[in-house]
Amino acid sequence: MNHPSYHQDLGTRLLWRRLFQLGAVMFLVCRVAGAADAWQTALGLLSGGKAREAAVAYEKLIRQNPAEARGYMGRGRARLLLEDPEGAIADFTRVIDLTPKDSTALNNRAVAYNKVGKRDLALADYTRAIELNPQSATFYFNRAFTWNLVNEPEKALADYGKAIELDPKSDNFYVDRAEVFRGRGEYEKAVADCDKAIELNAKNAFAYFNRASAYNQFGENERALADYDKAVELAPKVAKFHNNRGFFLMNRGDNEGAIASFDKALELIPNGTVYLGNRGQAWLNLGQQGKAMADFDRALQINPQHAKVFRNRAGAWLAAGEYQKAIDDATKCLDLIPTEARAFLFRAAAREALGDSVGAKQDMERATILGPQPPMGVAAWVPWEIQQRDEAATKALLENATQDNRTKLASARHDHAFAILDNERREPDQPALEEAVAYARSAAILEPENVSHWFLTGVLFRELGAFDERALVMAEKMFTQALEVDQEHAATWLELGLMLAEQDRPIEAIPALEHAVEYDPARAGSEVIGRLCALYAASDEGFRGVDFFQEQYAANPEVSALGVGRALMLDCLGDREAALSQAQDIVLIEDAGTQEHDYAAKLVAEWKGDAP
Repeated sequence: MNHPSYHQDLGTRLLWRRLFQLGAVMFLVCRVAGAADAWQTALGLLSGGKAREAAVAYEKLIRQNPAEARGYMGRGRARLLLEDPEGAIADFTRVIDLTPKDSTALNNRAVAYNKVGKRDLALADYTRAIELNPQSATFYFNRAFTWNLVNEPEKALADYGKAIELDPKSDNFYVDRAEVFRGRGEYEKAVADCDKAIELNAKNAFAYFNRASAYNQFGENERALADYDKAVELAPKVAKFHNNRGFFLMNRGDNEGAIASFDKALELIPNGTVYLGNRGQAWLNLGQQGKAMADFDRALQINPQHAKVFRNRAGAWLAAGEYQKAIDDATKCLDLIPTEARAFLFRAAAREALGDSVGAKQDMERATILGPQPPMGVAAWVPWEIQQRDEAATKALLENATQDNRTKLASARHDHAFAILDNERREPDQPALEEAVAYARSAAILEPENVSHWFLTGVLFRELGAFDERALVMAEKMFTQALEVDQEHAATWLELGLMLAEQDRPIEAIPALEHAVEYDPARAGSEVIGRLCALYAASDEGFRGVDFFQEQYAANPEVSALGVGRALMLDCLGDREAALSQAQDIVLIEDAGTQEHDYAAKLVAEWKGDAP
């Protein structure tokens, strides 16, 4: 289950704080002699959080002074606190009518527009406020927050940058920008912004919380846990901090610790459906079916529209063998979120168990298109451009299921998988490799005639074998599938042969490596000569080795590595004179400094007895 976004809480808190600061300044400047007490009383009520009393006070002032803008401004702010954004919009609009160049009123109306989901109008008001007052860091900050809400990270980053330029001492600006960087997979930048925020304010709990999330996705698990702990220490009454710490622990396999954190979140918000759903999953991971179901049931009683709880409960029903109930819950999830891939996977498994192969196949197809959906905080890092390309290709295929769109999505998934494998930042761990496998398999299913997808899937399973030997069985299966698509795919023969050799299966490894050399002598020849010669010798297949290398060298005289192989096999059979002659020929043919020349020269020296 995904982490809840902290923006809706943090962003609202920051906007209100800035809004009150601006409002307080405005009212102090606009103090009017003779009515100061009434205005100050209203402002004091508002600043003290007594919104209802403040609204009444401003109502009286408006009746007495209907053309006074500050009355509408104060009542509008009070209405926002009273969760009456439409009333607030009306009041701020009246302020703007009376004072068209009031940038604060535009900012406040934008806040209200955001409350009702009118992002375009909010952005327009923020932009107008900035035009009127381009030195306000708060206006840029607020607009950046809204750009992020409408999934415009580039524009959000530009505005956060401008806000920080105008007010470099505001720790919260760095905290919010870090969230955007984290969403783009730029974890180092997110950490750097959180570091700066903590430097400015060591008690900013959200800075530690955000840095923990970045460390989590960057694979710095110990640092992540330390920062989650610090966030909880600084703000023990923020339920989401306990929840996200629990979610982190659950993903690390510490379900007992996770449950303890979820318990604390639920002490603070007993009806938190997200927290109940997460705790239910932790109970399920521990095999506590009854407790898991109790949490799922309670969560759905509180919020019958919580799609991901239906998804999790579907998984619980599936594990219990209650296939029809699993189908029902997965379907409810998909009615609410049609793009939830794991719900399709659960429903596919349940349908297959009940004999509905057609329905299961349809669900698997849909899940494949939607692609892997690892929980937030678990997803492996890939460049932002690859994430965007995957998302765009997925959207295009969902809108128009053409073969061309399938091919584009398969290519994006392939690149996504490879980016996880080829991560320059750190070696992929088991969860990252499992995620990469899921992306590569998705590519192979989307475009099964493309051998490179099956090959990459096999390579990833082989890498995964370092953590779980059972993955090697799947690696062999994927390589076999690749060769069914393209019998002459040399890279697959090479990987398969090397893997079989590592498994001490020489009888199968030898022909695989021979095929690799046959289909790509220039590349495979230099990579496998030593291993292939060792296999021939260990299997008492020396004559086969001599014949193979002689045949291949005759067909590919430009590949001197094949001649080196023949020389090694001749020496292995005891024909040192012929072996020496072959090695000397290579020394003459190849330029000094090449791998083949230097290795052949070493053999000549050794066989002549001149080696030191």
